[in-house]
Amino acid sequence: MFYRFDVRRPLTLKEASEILHELGEGALPLAGGTDLMILVRERKVRPKVLVDLWELRPKLSYVERGGGIVRIGALTTVKEICSARELRDVRYAGFAGLCHWFATPYIRSLATIGGNLGTGHSFSDFIPLTLVLDAEVVLHGVNGERIVPVRGLYRDKRVLNKSHDEVIKEVIIREPPERSATVFMKFDRRSEHVYGYVTTAVYLQLAENDEILDVRIAFDRVTRRHPERAYQTENYLRGKEFSIDLITYAAREILPKEMRRKSDFRASAEYRLDLSKTIMRRALYLAWAKIVGKPIDIRRFPITEFLRIPPHKRA
Repeated sequence: MFYRFDVRRPLTLKEASEILHELGEGALPLAGGTDLMILVRERKVRPKVLVDLWELRPKLSYVERGGGIVRIGALTTVKEICSARELRDVRYAGFAGLCHWFATPYIRSLATIGGNLGTGHSFSDFIPLTLVLDAEVVLHGVNGERIVPVRGLYRDKRVLNKSHDEVIKEVIIREPPERSATVFMKFDRRSEHVYGYVTTAVYLQLAENDEILDVRIAFDRVTRRHPERAYQTENYLRGKEFSIDLITYAAREILPKEMRRKSDFRASAEYRLDLSKTIMRRALYLAWAKIVGKPIDIRRFPITEFLRIPPHKRA
């Protein structure tokens, strides 16, 4: 039996917010639809109306860099972000990593940064990356616009700190300082897969003597059911001289104190925790190498051992 719903296509953000406000919980905004339409098909959500925002792409699809700020329109697709010249800088290298791991070419041509952030799910790749970039989002609603940091946007899985009529309009990133870099990594046994066993993003800023001036580390989940930063681990690393021994100790001794992984049909909590340690060390090492401009030897932190052990049996 088919599930029927109406579709409204507003021509402005103001009109979109007014429709959402008028129809209340029965209406949902639709961007690329790569997540929402699956939920609708599986009857996990049953909207009466979908407010299709695709007509707004001419105004909300852009990547602009200037005045110390990067602005990305909410309806910019992953494919467009991947080809943006404005992001070809080690400080934004995390976007290149995200592009490498993000699903299939077809999905990348439809999925948008605003839609991905709006899902509020642990599989939302843009959340950990924007978390470590300390990004903000502009929300547009019937009462005007307001700016909210990504770190304060989520209350729970798929539950956002915004009014029902508010739509994500733009992502704002303050340009990171020199001698900083970002890295995004995701691990899954299958290539071009939407999900991942573990996803992480890191931001690293170094002084000339390799002192860690700032570090931010985010995972697909730390304690809650949506991406978060590993604040205890960050605090331990900040102010110390970068070294392999330092990040190894932080991964083995500090990260497990704040991370509570969950088991499911895809992998055990123990497997995910061990993999989180390895990927965090690898990501920080890559960020360091990008900043100092040295060749990398990624074999220092092999992941191949995890390929030989079934995820549900990892102990």
